[in-house]
Amino acid sequence: MASSSMSAVASATSSALPRDTPAQGSFESAGAGITGGYTGDSLSLQIIIAFLIGLSLYNALELIVLAFVTFQRYRGLYFWSLVVSAFGIIPYSLGFLIKFFQLLDPNQKVGYVAVFFLSIGWYPMVTGQSIVLWSRLHLVTNSRRVLRWTMYMIVTNAIILHSTTTVLTFGSNSNSLSRTTLAHFVRGYSIMEKIQMVGFFVQEVILSIIYIRETVRLLKLSESVQDDVRSFDDGTGTGNLRNANVRKTMYQLLVINVIIITMDLALLGVEFANLYLIETTLKGVVYSIKLKLEFAVLGKLVQLVRVRASSNNNSDPHRHSSQERRATSTGLTLEKTNTGGTGGGNGRRVISSPLGHDFGNSNFPDFVDPRRVSADITHAEAANGDDGWETRTGEESEKWRRRTRVNRGSWIEEEMDKHNIG
Repeated sequence: MASSSMSAVASATSSALPRDTPAQGSFESAGAGITGGYTGDSLSLQIIIAFLIGLSLYNALELIVLAFVTFQRYRGLYFWSLVVSAFGIIPYSLGFLIKFFQLLDPNQKVGYVAVFFLSIGWYPMVTGQSIVLWSRLHLVTNSRRVLRWTMYMIVTNAIILHSTTTVLTFGSNSNSLSRTTLAHFVRGYSIMEKIQMVGFFVQEVILSIIYIRETVRLLKLSESVQDDVRSFDDGTGTGNLRNANVRKTMYQLLVINVIIITMDLALLGVEFANLYLIETTLKGVVYSIKLKLEFAVLGKLVQLVRVRASSNNNSDPHRHSSQERRATSTGLTLEKTNTGGTGGGNGRRVISSPLGHDFGNSNFPDFVDPRRVSADITHAEAANGDDGWETRTGEESEKWRRRTRVNRGSWIEEEMDKHNIG
């Protein structure tokens, strides 16, 4: 009875597959395996499948250990997306190991265990990898529109592509459907597999292009402004060294995004070559390598933020010293005291100027009657009760600067506009 059921499933599978499917004993039989497991006798293909699955599991376990050892605090979207995505590779690889080598009978209900494992591992492995990229995107661009729409793209693709492919996966591995229905599921899965791979490929390419674009702009800025206040060197040489480290990180980020696109293209080519066994096992290796590259480089982007923060602190004394040098060279000295009244020597601004008129000490020109002066003539009056930029409170000034930053597409663009670069 069992043998008859197995022969029925085998005949249904063979009829569901394309007519030009090669013999199971040849290497080209890697196109089989959508329904059930691998039933051929190609030793080389079995070794390749086992090697790719083993490499995926090794990379995933190594990445999990590195994450928990490297991070001092186990929190944040970057950390958890990295860990969850690495954990997803484990059930994904184990599911295909059980499925292809038929460790559980695919003709029984227990055969769905493999399909369940590879499905729940596939979700965090693919979408989690995109979230890892997205979690560090704000370090190179502060455009809320870019961050918001890329998140919408990730969520929408996850809902549509994962759900549809999962239904077709379980249907293609069902042992209770008729031959005609199973053939429809297998054909639908073959088409949907290509669609979802193209969809996730476009998604990752968009994220990588954003990284590449902002990285190129930052490198252009860094190379054009050698003596900028953001790489201020106080004479110890730390400023130049810090700036060189940032450029090195940017080059690494540029390289890994190019590698990610190249690996996705290779995986997409294997899929369109209808090498199902190779494509599904190679996918785990590709995503584990991409996660390790992102873990190695994306974490260094925090250095960029720290350099910007410390450079901002250093820029104030540098700018103040420049103003003092300019004041000394022009012979202009300002002494600021209380401005509470108009009479007497107190509450005045003392301005020593080669022009010869000290308005702070009431030394007005001959044609000015000091008794009719009732306001501070050293400052313009506020228009419509609105304080000028010099008299804004700290909170209002911060709100104004925040609005200015929001209207900008990226902080890199602000720097490039500041230095008139491309």
